[in-house]
Amino acid sequence: MNGQRASIFPAALAAIAIGLTGCADAITVHSVAKGSRDRVDVPTVDGRWQLATDEEDVSLLVVEHRPGDEGQCRAGKVTYVENGDSTEYGDEVCFVELNGQLLAEFHTTQPADFYRQYLVRIQSDRIEVCGGLPVWVLLKELKNDRPTGYSFDSLQYTVRLQEKGDLMVIISPPGEMLAFLEIALPELGSACDLGDRDFKWSPFERLPAEEEQAEEGAPGE
Repeated sequence: MNGQRASIFPAALAAIAIGLTGCADAITVHSVAKGSRDRVDVPTVDGRWQLATDEEDVSLLVVEHRPGDEGQCRAGKVTYVENGDSTEYGDEVCFVELNGQLLAEFHTTQPADFYRQYLVRIQSDRIEVCGGLPVWVLLKELKNDRPTGYSFDSLQYTVRLQEKGDLMVIISPPGEMLAFLEIALPELGSACDLGDRDFKWSPFERLPAEEEQAEEGAPGE
């Protein structure tokens, strides 16, 4: 990223990605998750989640899904709140499991009618995000860093040069993306498990109900 922060993920998480080269953002024209019919068991994620770091960081992930929703696709706005400023991720999240790795896919609102995918781990009281950037950006960096078992030659994509970092647009159909990610995601997951270079899991912890109410009443929100 040449020292720039990614605009598509919270600044606190994007700091993890400082130093990554190549694309700073990636979107797909087609949905990956909706191309899979496999049911995946993911806990409900509605509510407020606080970034769990050693620093005094009160950044929040706010998920406005229907309470108790455990479907593959869950409608409702997802926003990130930092210092009173909100950034909207999307209006729907879908989940798909590929070769033991869980992918969260956001239907974006900016730009509209595209998708971004993140490698995640989710428990009832904890969400972890690998790398803080869309998986395509991280997989590209991993490929540039070392030999891997996957090749981007199997994908159709373009790269648009932008002032704040290049934008990678995947135009492959769902089947091609699913086949690629089946092979590639375990390598990315292993890199984050090892905390290798800039590949790390970023944890969010669910706020208890009383703390959620206190945050809702705090000034600036």
